[in-house]
Amino acid sequence: MAQRSAMKPRLVLLLGIALVVVATALWHGPAGQAAARYTFETEELARRNLDYYEMPHITPFVEREPLTRRLWLAGEANDFQREELARILSGLPQVEDVQWIVPDGPRVVEGTPLLPLVIEVELAGLAAFGAGLLIAFFLFGRPRDPYRFEI
Repeated sequence: MAQRSAMKPRLVLLLGIALVVVATALWHGPAGQAAARYTFETEELARRNLDYYEMPHITPFVEREPLTRRLWLAGEANDFQREELARILSGLPQVEDVQWIVPDGPRVVEGTPLLPLVIEVELAGLAAFGAGLLIAFFLFGRPRDPYRFEI
């Protein structure tokens, strides 16, 4: 009787998780340049909003090291302008938090801590992988041979 060499389900699951983590990290970084596209598009959209409100002396930039969904604004503005620009720009879909840089002060974040964007992408990829596993389980059910797919 010939023996079949099948991979254990745990090994397949771990291999799938590792593949998802590597693929999303490559997409976020060197292969897909998603981080660079996100940074460019977010800063460009913020710049267009600031130009619309006639605030060309305000400079928007995305927080890097690590890359997060926080937008920083630098420039001269009074308290009303600071509050309203923060409210308006935090309404952008890709921005979670807006902070101002105080020219002579420390760079202190007053909002909640944000996950780095690469972690958000990894978690989304793993959630999609888990959803795919659940869908496959409900569509195809559990295998009938308990010795072949023993966990």
